[in-house]
Amino acid sequence: MSDFTIGVLAGLAAVLVIAAIFKWRRRNRPMGVAEKAEYLSKRRARMLPALAVIFLSQQATFFSEMSGGRHVSTETAKISAWLVLSVLLLAGLGTKGFWLEPKEVRDLVDDENTRANRNEAMRWGFLFSMATAIGVYILTMFGTVTGREATHIIMSFGIAAAILRWGWLERRAHRDA
Repeated sequence: MSDFTIGVLAGLAAVLVIAAIFKWRRRNRPMGVAEKAEYLSKRRARMLPALAVIFLSQQATFFSEMSGGRHVSTETAKISAWLVLSVLLLAGLGTKGFWLEPKEVRDLVDDENTRANRNEAMRWGFLFSMATAIGVYILTMFGTVTGREATHIIMSFGIAAAILRWGWLERRAHRDA
């Protein structure tokens, strides 16, 4: 089994363990559908900025310790972890999220305001990705940037901008409600 596959599987296992812990912690709290949707919506608003900070700090450590083109197994594990986290953040951004909850709870959490906030966040993510791509293009005039590095930088800034914006808009919506 390759290092990449092991890294991806380790990332997926960590996500499943975290999801199981959250489900186990809430197992004895009886809530109605609307109450649970409100609870999850507020939790998402608190969680999104923290996820963006974790995501960006992971990228800062990755780019500060690049191997300069050599293949290092730790670099493969870091790339695998980044890939898993990126896919999960994008899936959460592009869907209603809360995949382990019943459909009626997910439908209530994904109200009109949340959809508008998510669309605004995706717009910001796209604009940040394009601005980062322009920055990387300018950077290539002064040094070499591999395709993998460019993709990594562009995706990282775009995803982080979208997640931060969505979290900020959701927190503002809950504060104003």
